[in-house]
Amino acid sequence: MRGSKSFLLAVALFLGLGLAALPESEARPGGGSSYRGSSSSSRSSSSSRSSSSSRSSSSRGSSSSYGGSSSSSSSGGVLDVCLFVFFFGGMVVVAVVVVRHEFRDESRNWSTAAPHGPPPPPRRQISLRSKLAGLGRVGPLGEDGKVRPLDPDFSIILFEDFASALFAKVHEARGGNRLDTFGAWLSDNAISALQALGHPTQVKAVVVGAMTYHEVTGVAASSPRVFVTVHFEANYTEVSDTEQSWYVAEAWTLERNTAVRSRPPDAARISKCPNCGAPLDAVQGHLCSYCDTVVNTGGFDWVVTSMTSLTREQRGPQLTGTTEEQGTELPTVQDPEAQEALSALTRKDPGFSSEALHRRLEFIFHEMQTAWSKREWQGMRPFLSDNLFQTQLYWINAYREAGLRNITQNARITNLSLARVTLDEYYDAVTLRVHAVSLDYTVRDRDEELVGGSRTRERAYSEYWTLIRGRGVRGAADTKKQCPSCGAPLAINMAGHCTHCRARVTSGEFDWVLSRIEQDEAYQG
Repeated sequence: MRGSKSFLLAVALFLGLGLAALPESEARPGGGSSYRGSSSSSRSSSSSRSSSSSRSSSSRGSSSSYGGSSSSSSSGGVLDVCLFVFFFGGMVVVAVVVVRHEFRDESRNWSTAAPHGPPPPPRRQISLRSKLAGLGRVGPLGEDGKVRPLDPDFSIILFEDFASALFAKVHEARGGNRLDTFGAWLSDNAISALQALGHPTQVKAVVVGAMTYHEVTGVAASSPRVFVTVHFEANYTEVSDTEQSWYVAEAWTLERNTAVRSRPPDAARISKCPNCGAPLDAVQGHLCSYCDTVVNTGGFDWVVTSMTSLTREQRGPQLTGTTEEQGTELPTVQDPEAQEALSALTRKDPGFSSEALHRRLEFIFHEMQTAWSKREWQGMRPFLSDNLFQTQLYWINAYREAGLRNITQNARITNLSLARVTLDEYYDAVTLRVHAVSLDYTVRDRDEELVGGSRTRERAYSEYWTLIRGRGVRGAADTKKQCPSCGAPLAINMAGHCTHCRARVTSGEFDWVLSRIEQDEAYQG
């Protein structure tokens, strides 16, 4: 029996190895070091549970042309192994029963796939994003029998930038009790709810990982008021006597009069009185001293009428570990009008080419892998909107400060499929679902030791990428590394301007730029 006992012991020891699964997280650029946390095995956002980002998408990203500051749920598991030993005819028979128990690791920090936070929004027949975009399409019939849009200048691109930027600026203003600075866009109820979160000396590094729609009402000619409820998932750091990082989920309701006419991009920034355009310091509380008008009524711009804290957890960046992909197997969410809108884009701009746009996206994709792995994000400045660039930069800096590098090798796109096309007064936007595969792992700088992901096992993933360009831009997308304005070798400063001709090339005014990265399981259409 000595041999039998040794055999049983060996079996037990063998089966015991690796029984407790480590919590995993994700990091890759645009999809792995997300608002919920990053981690190795690259995955960010937007956006988009990315984003995300930002997976926020490594940040899931959110959108941007403005600045301000785009997931999944993961569970680890424990394998219980039961050995049943039978003696039959002088022989030892071993039966092994393996049971996996799923668990949630409540100690994880900001994990892209962390189980913390609200569940992903349900997918609807008609997306709420499309419903809100109807402000620029629906309305009463004129005498000529044509529809007169409620707000012909409304841009869903600008609205999402505005909302994300407002979230960031308002939380920054909580530091030092400066919420009155943004009283033009906040109701008294919203200010009270924000104040209840505390009064730190400073709030910094606000990173919006995802913004999802949960209710849109009033988009109709008969409605005097439009209401939008969005959920934000974000990270920020509060400074008082010490620094504390937070993961938060909040529900914000914004509303405005239906008849309000949206302002153009340059005038829509959160830096001026929404009525007269006076500098922001002219607005004290809700009153603009320049035009002597109470401006937080919804009669001039969107106003936040309520803010509800859904989740608020003390968590810092978790940059190691591995998380399995979520949502890759889900069917592509395609807007029913996507093909028709793409045809309209082609009619408007005969020089537009889907093939050239795909090449532009693939070019940005490969540039991003290199910049991310080397932690040299400045090179991505010409190809990303302001908000997405800043969100990803946050995570690059987090890796650098931790002495880690998240590396993607042999990254390649395996499929692109059309999801959505938006044409509004100021922007053209095309959303493509990107299926890709790569090696994805994280190492320590000091010894190159693997701390997350795998150097040998490739991972397949998919995300929704949105590229935007100015409505007046024409022609096929380009992949040259030169300024699209003056043709000089590409050199862009942190403000997004060409260092040669000073043209701003990151807002889509010359060519397509990547604006949002949203994760499969969170994408709403």
